[in-house]
Amino acid sequence: MNIDLTYWYLFPVGLVIATLAMSAGISGANFWIPVYLICVKLDPLLTFWLALITMIFGFGSGVVRNIHQGTVNWYLVRQYLIPTIPGAVIGSLLTFYVNGEVLVFIFGSFIFIYGNFLLKSSISSPKAPVKHNKIFWGLGFAAGFLKGLIATGLGKLIVPGMWNHEKVSHSSEVIGSAVVIIFIVNVVAAMTRMNHDFVSVLMENSDTLSSVLVFVIPSVVVGGQIGPSVIKDVNADHLKVYISLSLIFVSLLIFSRLWL
Repeated sequence: MNIDLTYWYLFPVGLVIATLAMSAGISGANFWIPVYLICVKLDPLLTFWLALITMIFGFGSGVVRNIHQGTVNWYLVRQYLIPTIPGAVIGSLLTFYVNGEVLVFIFGSFIFIYGNFLLKSSISSPKAPVKHNKIFWGLGFAAGFLKGLIATGLGKLIVPGMWNHEKVSHSSEVIGSAVVIIFIVNVVAAMTRMNHDFVSVLMENSDTLSSVLVFVIPSVVVGGQIGPSVIKDVNADHLKVYISLSLIFVSLLIFSRLWL
């Protein structure tokens, strides 16, 4: 079997993306979508689906690692799956009725707004953390809906409400729980998109997809093992700054594509 080396660069890129996403507890789609749109030049709808598939492998590896090191709070996982899964199904079904470029614009706008909000909150005067026992059901549904619609938004919306939950003992537990939730909802969102017409599009692009995934899958599996180890000793406030700057940078890449 001959391997097409056209997309060899996706292996080192994938290592960086998977490590970043897994250490921050955010969707790897934030970084894979601009890569697939700008570098591989895939159709937007195909890009969003491939980003979900990529994350299934990367976050699946991260799930194994987090379970092994004991950084998963199963109570929070169970509670947040209740609203996020139906939200993801509805969002995924809606993608068949929305123009792909509109979805790209929504994606770029969302991560730009969220990145700036997170940066502002991270550098402002810190407030004393207040423990709570709330599960933010409405926010969870919205998070699942965005995951289904634009393949991101899940971790960004549910993680803030998990930081100071009374059942959480360390920030790494928040990230580990988010990784498990994102993995499961990714599977639901990807499978919901698989109607007859979309499967036909996948078959038409099977050569390109296989050439991409042969480098992407091993990179995100390895990165999924590295990321959880990184987060164990990272300061939570520093982590938020690092996430926000990364998201703002990605949003600028997306807008540059739309303008050009």
